[in-house]
Amino acid sequence: MYTFILSSMKMQIGILESSRKDDIRDLFGTHYPQITCRVINSHLTIGEMDAVLAGGGPDLTPSLYGQENRASRGVNPKRDMGELAIIEAVLAARVPFLGLCRGAQLLNVALGGTLWQDLETERGSPHPERHLVRFSGRGAQRLGDEAQVNSTHHQGIDRVASGLEIIATAEDGLPEAWYRPGAIGVQFHPETLIKDDLRWLQLFDWWLGGAA
Repeated sequence: MYTFILSSMKMQIGILESSRKDDIRDLFGTHYPQITCRVINSHLTIGEMDAVLAGGGPDLTPSLYGQENRASRGVNPKRDMGELAIIEAVLAARVPFLGLCRGAQLLNVALGGTLWQDLETERGSPHPERHLVRFSGRGAQRLGDEAQVNSTHHQGIDRVASGLEIIATAEDGLPEAWYRPGAIGVQFHPETLIKDDLRWLQLFDWWLGGAA
């Protein structure tokens, strides 16, 4: 049985705009009712937060990682630049950060990494909607050896940013989760997976506990 190690801790977390905001709201309402969630849209509020989460959304503007747009969809440069500024402020202030899907890609780009703009055409590896990932390092310590995860993205990590440790990979070798002290990124959507598998509470507890 899973133990809720943060069941009585009062915190305020900042959440960037997410395509799965309803799942995120349900997650905290069900498992962390003592935590106050606040949507943030400025780096100036970071000092008020105990932790910050960036969720899913459209593709990132390729110019942010030094590329022309070859296959990125629905990009919003103004939003991307604003959210990158927030993440840079979060990392500088050492506020625990969790990135989900787009948010994980933002973490990699903020630290100098790059993306595949389309996995199928550029890498030759289309991603199924559900697939296996294998954990390593701190990922294995926290989440076990492997898990079935969901996948709604057509992009992925190409060059991993300096200082990030890969802690999960897909069977084709594509990075699926990465980490540095104080920050975690996962390419899938644990806020949805948690409805059927409480193991993912360990990921959120890890983040809320400081992501050490």
